[in-house]
Amino acid sequence: MLALRPKALWRAFRAEHFSFICIWFYLILEYVKPEQAYPIFGVLPFLRFALIGAILGFFADPTVKLNRSPLNWLLCLFVLECLLSACFAYDSAYSFSKFNIVTTWAIVFFLLSSIVNTERRLLLFLVAYFLANFKMAQFGFITWASRGFGFASWGLTGAGWFRNSGELGMEMSLFLAYLVCVIFYLRQYWGRWTKWLMYFAALSAAGTVIGSSSRGAIIGSVGMLLYLSLFSKRKLRGWMILAVVLFLAYLVMPPQLLARFHTAGNDQTSLTRIAYWTHAREILHQYPFLGAGYYNWIPYYRDHFFDRALTWRVEEAHNTYLQMGAELGYSGLIIFIAMVLTSFYINARSARLAKREGFEFLRAVSMAMNVAAVSLVLASNFLTAFFLPNYWIHFAMTICVATAVRKKIAVVEGAADRAATQEGATPSANGEPLAANDPGLPVRPGRLTVIRRAKRA
Repeated sequence: MLALRPKALWRAFRAEHFSFICIWFYLILEYVKPEQAYPIFGVLPFLRFALIGAILGFFADPTVKLNRSPLNWLLCLFVLECLLSACFAYDSAYSFSKFNIVTTWAIVFFLLSSIVNTERRLLLFLVAYFLANFKMAQFGFITWASRGFGFASWGLTGAGWFRNSGELGMEMSLFLAYLVCVIFYLRQYWGRWTKWLMYFAALSAAGTVIGSSSRGAIIGSVGMLLYLSLFSKRKLRGWMILAVVLFLAYLVMPPQLLARFHTAGNDQTSLTRIAYWTHAREILHQYPFLGAGYYNWIPYYRDHFFDRALTWRVEEAHNTYLQMGAELGYSGLIIFIAMVLTSFYINARSARLAKREGFEFLRAVSMAMNVAAVSLVLASNFLTAFFLPNYWIHFAMTICVATAVRKKIAVVEGAADRAATQEGATPSANGEPLAANDPGLPVRPGRLTVIRRAKRA
């Protein structure tokens, strides 16, 4: 499976429970929105069917249960905060008309974090994530190439949640973070064609970030690469490679895009966003507890601050945290920031626990989670993203990775203890048969004794 051979992946996927298959298809349908390009997918509500199937499978799958995590409680507090804010909102009716967004993401969060509960399922789910993002990346890259790698003021557009070029560029930045980490840790398992496919996926993601013309996405990508370079054992060499990569990216950027950075703070787009940020702070100070109301940024701004001389329509604030503060007050903003920091801590702990042989995949994903988080947080200062899939899928996968790491360590250490008590006994590659507590992928038996000694020490 680590070699990403289609037959092995298909056999594993076909053997999975109905609940996992539904949540797998849900992710692809949610990200790609095929009904917008192919009318046949609009005949039936396949996305809704997949979500309902995952909910039913959640109760039917004997291996599924809610995992203990502080993120669960923080998410419940956040939904409660949104409910209170909607009740006392400037336009309460408008708040409740949009309340299905946060409730849907809460449901998806609990489904995903509970169903994807082994390393094997995590690998298969990551395949779905890669397929959905690669579809957008290659489309964006080919579109940019068809322009002669030139500049377009509207950037690149995706589907569904990523119709706007900024949101598409930010998602591609996250995809690039995953690809870099997975390529670094797992390329030794791949054949030649798989390697080139993954390299092309990384090139497509990077090209789509540039082609999107989104300054926020580009800043997020640069910050992500800088953060990743800090983990290099040879930092000087890592920084030199990073400098070469950034220089090459600079060379392929259209002159009009470079000019946008030179005029940042003075052009019309910057002035509009500065006005949004200034007014968001005013709203936050005026309504410090519950904000102007859940999802009330547009109606409140339209009635109090809208200036046709500055912009022809009311947009999002182009800053996730300022807009969240304006809508939900300090309480909602603090809860959300606590979720981001908690997720970062859990992923760092998972990466530390996965520093052992046989855990390469879990190590790669744990690292990728925080690398992607850096890009997400930086880009969110220039884009409004807290009701996009990015944050909620990221929070859920944080628990998925932590659960997979914990289960695999328990199986490996249990196998080591049993091997020590049975003279001449040799544990199987996975420590025990793959069942409800499936640890996922094989561990080299030769390391079991070393792990046990390290535990004793």
